[in-house]
Amino acid sequence: MNYRKGALAMSLLVAALGVVVWDMRGQRERRVDTAVRSDYRLERFEMSAYGEDGSIAFGLSSPLLERAADGKTLDIETPAFVFPAEGGRSWQAGARSAWVSDRAREIQLRGDVRIVGPLSKRGLRTEFSADRLSVFPKDNRIASPGWVTVSHGTSILKGKGLEADMKQRRVKLLSEVTARYAPESR
Repeated sequence: MNYRKGALAMSLLVAALGVVVWDMRGQRERRVDTAVRSDYRLERFEMSAYGEDGSIAFGLSSPLLERAADGKTLDIETPAFVFPAEGGRSWQAGARSAWVSDRAREIQLRGDVRIVGPLSKRGLRTEFSADRLSVFPKDNRIASPGWVTVSHGTSILKGKGLEADMKQRRVKLLSEVTARYAPESR
């Protein structure tokens, strides 16, 4: 008789354990379903973003853009940006990835960042390269807390931290600055 009671107790224990495991499996699947997903995604696209005044803030092409579930920020894979400059010219920017804040007030370029300016009157371009740079399209400025290299013709500036006013064409490296100036041949 003890054998039957033991077998019954064991059967009930196994059944209860089965129910618990089944319930846990359902919770795990529900957790996966409620994980943060993108609100929408664009693949292999080109777009133009406009500012509040109706002028073009920037152009963008990329193989993948995903909008966060909060509907406010964007994550972009290998972006190619075009930022307008005076006289119909433009700045080109690229990176491994980018993050765009709500209303595109800030664009963070991440990994192998390169920004190339339009030709100057003397036929030279200004180029910024870094691991991370933030672009503020409305304010026409860029900034970075990390190491940045600024090249113009044959001159090269390197430093940690950057503040640049693109409209005024003023660049400020904040610390540990080194420079190599090579006069251009005429």
